[in-house]
Amino acid sequence: MFQKIFGFIIIVGIIFSCQNQSEKEYLFSIHGHINGNYSGNVFLYKREAGEWIKLDSAIVNENTFVFSGNIGLPEMYYLSIDGENNFAEIFVEQADINFDANIDDFRNPTISGSASHMEFLAFQNKSAAFDERLSEAWKNIKAARAEGNREAEKTWEDAYDKADTEQKNFIIEYAKQNNNSVVSAYVVLRNAFQYDETDLEPVINNFDNAIQGSTYIKSLSERVETLKRVAVGQPAIDFTMNDMEGNPVQLSSLYGNYLLVDFWASWCGPCRRENPNVVVAYNKFNNKGFDILGVSFDKDPDKWIQAVEDDSLTWHQVGDLKGWGNEAGKLYAINSIPSNLLIDPNGIIIAKDLRGEDLIAFLDELFTE
Repeated sequence: MFQKIFGFIIIVGIIFSCQNQSEKEYLFSIHGHINGNYSGNVFLYKREAGEWIKLDSAIVNENTFVFSGNIGLPEMYYLSIDGENNFAEIFVEQADINFDANIDDFRNPTISGSASHMEFLAFQNKSAAFDERLSEAWKNIKAARAEGNREAEKTWEDAYDKADTEQKNFIIEYAKQNNNSVVSAYVVLRNAFQYDETDLEPVINNFDNAIQGSTYIKSLSERVETLKRVAVGQPAIDFTMNDMEGNPVQLSSLYGNYLLVDFWASWCGPCRRENPNVVVAYNKFNNKGFDILGVSFDKDPDKWIQAVEDDSLTWHQVGDLKGWGNEAGKLYAINSIPSNLLIDPNGIIIAKDLRGEDLIAFLDELFTE
């Protein structure tokens, strides 16, 4: 609950091709300048299904470079000088855009010419106050835990939750008040992992018709439809995935007990911190009719197997080694981990995202009814 894993699952499009006369009105250009000693390439990327997709590259000549292309509505792109590292965000629109960065601080450029980017920066400045509160609270939570001061820990946990709730409300209100802005759609999608379908659907319906063609609104609409299919009260969607030995395991084959489907990864710090709580739940309730299916978002099988061993995860484990592209994760609209859902013996989803004390308390009530 304290760490936000941003899965940034954002679909953007760009076309680099010869332009005919009817397309001229859609041209954009990025005129870049890099201060410092650099004579390599600059790369233009997009994010798609959690992966970096390289779109184009430009040679830096006398500290300058140029990208040009075709675009309709504004979209977020990323520039890099180190391949899939050291990215700088840039909101691109139908304009001549200037990009000025220092070689030793490429991630923080000065950008002009893009009204959408200026709007995005203004949003970030307003949101930064919440980030600072969250960071301070998390720092103090860790300190209180190290000292064994449960009272202080609880105080800072409450402060964290308050700031987190206020930030979530701020983002939704921002989108409602700026319903004709693609930037609004982008920031909601960027934070969509924090919301359920009841939060997102009114925001989507409120967006102006002029931006309904945005890829961000399309992605949000698709997410809402998926969330509805896997909402509490709905039948779980069946899937089959291999375990660590390569044997297929079908979700429905585990029905009959209360089943926690736990999405996690060896590289996910919050997941590893949550694992001891899940172990406690398993040990306490397994003989009462409680089971777990771990679904790994790992790509490296050795790290996955080692984490299972290190954290004493003795229940079923499956994964397809696709990272954020995990097929089960797509079925259940998982944009952040740790994440879980609890399925009853008949295959109906009865709860989602139970962690820590909340998981134990829910199971206690369930098995004492």
